[in-house]
Amino acid sequence: MLLRVALLTAVASNLANIIARETLGLVPPWITAGKIAVLLAASLYYTRTDCYQLARYAGILLAITVLSFGTAYLGWTATWQGLFDTESFSGYFGSMISLKLLSTIPLLAILLYFFRSARRSYLVVGDLSVKAQPISWLGIKADWISWRRLSVLSAFAIAGGTLLLTLITVTGFSRPEQFAELSAHLPVILLLALINSVSEGFMFRNAILAPLHDLLPKEQVLLVAAAFFGMAHFYGAPSGVLGVFMSGLLGWYLCRSMYETGGLAAPWIIHFLQDVVIFSTLMLLGQFI
Repeated sequence: MLLRVALLTAVASNLANIIARETLGLVPPWITAGKIAVLLAASLYYTRTDCYQLARYAGILLAITVLSFGTAYLGWTATWQGLFDTESFSGYFGSMISLKLLSTIPLLAILLYFFRSARRSYLVVGDLSVKAQPISWLGIKADWISWRRLSVLSAFAIAGGTLLLTLITVTGFSRPEQFAELSAHLPVILLLALINSVSEGFMFRNAILAPLHDLLPKEQVLLVAAAFFGMAHFYGAPSGVLGVFMSGLLGWYLCRSMYETGGLAAPWIIHFLQDVVIFSTLMLLGQFI
């Protein structure tokens, strides 16, 4: 079952796009068409064989693929581009994040249709009083700390690490000239961080954990979610294999918090604060990009 899930996830991920871009310099349209065809066929096949859990997972991945393609195409249209001043920080990222939001709204409807329950789809706050299960390499012991405290501590630690990594790898600790503009952009930064963290949470956590919760053991579910999230950030900062590893590790931790609390609040707290740092950095360091 893990092999089947891994193959479906690999098809829906950015793996084929990355290989094509790195070898050919572009992503041919037939790659997306092939993804859609394979996921549609898998969904229909597993439905006929009464493996409904796997069929639903294939169907959700199909929805993600179609919605991602549709919003990407919309973003290239003159009508959409005319709505935003893409030469400005707020316009450029506002366009990108709005497209993400548009793709997640239908995805939420699909999750609720498949599982008939907000709780089963992890579309609830969750129980933040739950104690985090042991993570030995992080020094987290059994019955040691609740996710209410751990999510806040993790948010500041991860956001601080993100800021430090940026200072080391991008700025060389120099002071950006746009620092005085940060306060003026702060409302936009907070809004972008809010929408992005919520949208990515639905796509990379809810959409993976909900169909796989009863299909695979916990650690296997978390590894699948981590790989899917990591591959989506191959062209992030940092990029390449390092970016995939770091994003995958973050994705694993965020999904673990959602899995153990049964809701979206804990991972959102962590993701939101990190996104505030990321968008603040992108605004400040426009001259360095």
